[in-house]
Amino acid sequence: MPEEESGLDELLRLSQKFSRQAAEDEAREKQRIEQGKKVRGVLKGLKEINMSMALSQLQDVAEPSVMKRVDALKTVENTDDLRKMILSISESIERKLGNAGSHNAEINKLVDSMRTLNILIELYFSLH
Repeated sequence: MPEEESGLDELLRLSQKFSRQAAEDEAREKQRIEQGKKVRGVLKGLKEINMSMALSQLQDVAEPSVMKRVDALKTVENTDDLRKMILSISESIERKLGNAGSHNAEINKLVDSMRTLNILIELYFSLH
């Protein structure tokens, strides 16, 4: 009988150890989930601050149509619309520069710089 009791005691001890470990694992998982929520909240707050700062800076220089389009980006998760808007504006500048001084070497350098910027912007958005 003593062997049966020691076997039952061992089984009970292992069962309690398993239950305790499962509870600890569950507590760690809950903590990890809570930390994830906090991080997402902080990131959302930073995104809102960045958007607010950008909008306040744009108000002084951007046309109302641009402001309206940028304001609509607040609810968009991806950056495709922003990329398209940036490229549209930069291509417009490139065309205007090209039309303004096709024989002016200094303006031709600006056009090349604008083309470089367009390519780099496209590259940046394709990497993110």
